[in-house]
Amino acid sequence: MKGGIGMLEQLRDFWEEHRSLLVVSFILISGGFLIGSNLYNNSRKSTTSQFGVAKSSMSASTRSKAVQSTAATSHSALVSVDVKGAVKNPGVYHAQEGARVNEIITAAGGFAATADQNQVNLALKIKDQQIIYVPFRGEIASKPVTTVAANISEQAGSAAGTVTEGTKIDLNQAKKEDLLKIPGIGDKKAEQILAYRTEHGNFNQLDELKNISGIGDKILVKLKSYLKIGS
Repeated sequence: MKGGIGMLEQLRDFWEEHRSLLVVSFILISGGFLIGSNLYNNSRKSTTSQFGVAKSSMSASTRSKAVQSTAATSHSALVSVDVKGAVKNPGVYHAQEGARVNEIITAAGGFAATADQNQVNLALKIKDQQIIYVPFRGEIASKPVTTVAANISEQAGSAAGTVTEGTKIDLNQAKKEDLLKIPGIGDKKAEQILAYRTEHGNFNQLDELKNISGIGDKILVKLKSYLKIGS
């Protein structure tokens, strides 16, 4: 009992002697703990905020790339046009939508020597499934040059009717739709005749048609009933 009382007295004496030091120490320790706790919490918030910004930035970048990819796909859309008449290499050509007639003519090897370039509007934009027909010299365009431009049209593949026997078509001015009106001339044969005329120039006589594959003496006799050279 006496020992316990003695210990309490010693503690009281120690407190009285070192009270100021103990109070200051307590305040410093408590303040240090509070400061450390605040720094830790702020550090966590900063890290979370930075991560959120990075994630948001990455998402925006991803969306931007997706839009650019879609735009690139849209711009690369191709259209097909059928080039006929006085060009070096008639045929079907593919180009980006919005391309000009000039680009298509260039792709077809350029104008043939017999082309009437004055009837061609090279600045016109092309459209899908169009026919670009370049007239030959001396050939009269079906529509005014100011509204047609290279006689681009959306023609059907077959002719509207046939020519009657005795009504003759000038072979050097005939277009595909004119040739298709002649009995015995189909789509392929009409293109062969136009291609031959493009490569070799105007026909001097109807017998030259025999130089085209598939046209012999018998067919030539029939064709002479519907064709002529000049007026």
